[in-house]
Amino acid sequence: MILGLKEYFVDKLYKQLDEKLIMYNQGKRYGQVVFLAGGAGSGKGFAIQNFMEGDKFKIRDVDEWKKAFIKIDELKKKYPEVRGLNLREPKDVFKLHMFVKKAGIKENTLKVMLDDLVRSGAASKGTLPNIIFDITLKEIGDITEVLPQLKKIGYDSKNIHVTWVLTNYHTAVKNNAGRERVVPSDILLQTHEGAAKTMSQIIKGKLPRGINGAVNVILNNRENTIPWTDKDGKPIKTSAGGIVVKDFTYVNLKKEGKKFRRESDVQQQIYDWIKDNVPDTALKAIDEPEQ
Repeated sequence: MILGLKEYFVDKLYKQLDEKLIMYNQGKRYGQVVFLAGGAGSGKGFAIQNFMEGDKFKIRDVDEWKKAFIKIDELKKKYPEVRGLNLREPKDVFKLHMFVKKAGIKENTLKVMLDDLVRSGAASKGTLPNIIFDITLKEIGDITEVLPQLKKIGYDSKNIHVTWVLTNYHTAVKNNAGRERVVPSDILLQTHEGAAKTMSQIIKGKLPRGINGAVNVILNNRENTIPWTDKDGKPIKTSAGGIVVKDFTYVNLKKEGKKFRRESDVQQQIYDWIKDNVPDTALKAIDEPEQ
């Protein structure tokens, strides 16, 4: 009985603490699509785990497939093209990237998933799964190539969202150097330049046709994330291993089915974030908002 009371109060504590999250369409469990943008090393995985209800979504992350191919070859000797690659070596990372790209893994796995949803009748049942597309968004094609397929099987435009995980470029460089898979420096720069340029256009209201959901920008630098802590000052962890976030910094620029916010102070705040965090080479393509 005492153990039961303890579990009750711990569970109640977590429910009280774990409050600040980005919730798409009030946290619906079905029918939501999020295009999660951000250059390499920007911490999109951290954002999924700690800033949104990641457990409600299927995550489509090309990086995970890359790891899977290496693992499969280790076990079954099936893919000699990736054998012996060291993902701490940028040139090997590039080889793996090109192998996955030429194999059409991203396109083929999406088609298989969507075909399965059609066969199951998920749209008519109201059980289309929530999906997060973990992408760089260095090109708008990262979105427009898949939108027609999503719309065709029943995803509604008001349920298709864009969130940008904006991280200081120099921090991303350090993050990249410490990862298991080290992205070549020129490609790392391109992903951050591209994400900044594409998102700047979206922030101005130029959403691809077929998207009418929420648009958010998360400022994902260490100083902008404040965890709840225990009596010893250590961050409280969730059952999934993430931190219980007390506060983090983000701006909602558009709500589902609504127009973009045009308050000058909000627009200026976003511009200041961009100016302070993206590579200098990306700023040429980004205009300061009109006052």
